[in-house]
Amino acid sequence: MLDKKVDARLDQLKQFAQSDAPEDMMQAVYEAGNHSFEVLGRGMGRFPFVLVDNWFHLQVSRVTTQSLPMCLVQVSSELLTRSGLKSSVSAVQGVVASLGQIKSPVTVSRVDLCMDFETDMDLESIPRSAWVTRSHSFQSYWEQSHYSGCSFGLGGDISCRLYNKTLEIKKSKKTYLHEPWTEAGWLGEKTVWRLEFQLRRSVLKELRIETPVDLEHNLEGIWKYAMTSWLRLTIPDNDSNQTRWEDHPLWIKLRDERWHQYPQEPLYRVSKSRVPTDERLFLHGLGSITSFMARENIEDIDEGFRAFQKEAQLYHLTQSQRTDRGLVSYVREKVKVKSRKYNQLRDPYYVEARAKVYRQGKEGE
Repeated sequence: MLDKKVDARLDQLKQFAQSDAPEDMMQAVYEAGNHSFEVLGRGMGRFPFVLVDNWFHLQVSRVTTQSLPMCLVQVSSELLTRSGLKSSVSAVQGVVASLGQIKSPVTVSRVDLCMDFETDMDLESIPRSAWVTRSHSFQSYWEQSHYSGCSFGLGGDISCRLYNKTLEIKKSKKTYLHEPWTEAGWLGEKTVWRLEFQLRRSVLKELRIETPVDLEHNLEGIWKYAMTSWLRLTIPDNDSNQTRWEDHPLWIKLRDERWHQYPQEPLYRVSKSRVPTDERLFLHGLGSITSFMARENIEDIDEGFRAFQKEAQLYHLTQSQRTDRGLVSYVREKVKVKSRKYNQLRDPYYVEARAKVYRQGKEGE
């Protein structure tokens, strides 16, 4: 059950997040444990509060709600990839315990299992008939003229996606996967594909997966169930009974891979903040300046930076008659608002509470 004081504080922070005033928005930060969460100005579904950082996406119910769990947590794929299931669940429990009293056991409501691989096989050439599945929906995807993957049963209780993960990373910028790929032998040249199954609560209950411990002990079993009972890549033959078709060698290799043979990296290696990458800052972030330099026919970078700053100051000075703020004030506000989004700000309420405890301790010495 959510603590009453936490409920009231989250309600206040949500209102700050809904404000158009930057000085209010930058206060929408909630600290739980050693996490500085961004508090969103909107809820999700029946959960009124949403807290986000690079590790967790939390949907929190009100203290008066009896029909919902106190908290619904989605763990980031980066944390699970780098730290493993057990460490990630331990971190989740620490955060949730700081929000209120955990009365019911932690249950698993959704699982996404995936495996990344290289292959010389032309996946686009696989005929639809080679896929033997319980699903009635199938979709292929292309990026321009390049095949990017296919999916089965999207939106159902169990679904599968096979897609070009290398291509997806070029768009998502989730380059943290490059390091474990390299450690596994990737040379940075070949395409990496991902096979991913998603199983929802109803299927997990049938498989008797209730808790994170159940999940940890049965990862391989779930994986093999999905790849044998729900979907198979086969070698079609003349037998009218598809269940007797042989599995494709690639499918056998992926199905029989062991899940616990690779050591996981320590938890602290994964940043809790959602700061932009150097590529985003120093490549994509230079777009405005290079556009300005092209407009002004400037080629020297130092001259371009100086001219850009000067013109920016003049522009904001002109606008200040309407907005009552110049360039410096504008930049400061933007920095604060983005610092909240990137989980770089502290919760003043939390900081003051910690300071008060410290002062009381000092006075009691």
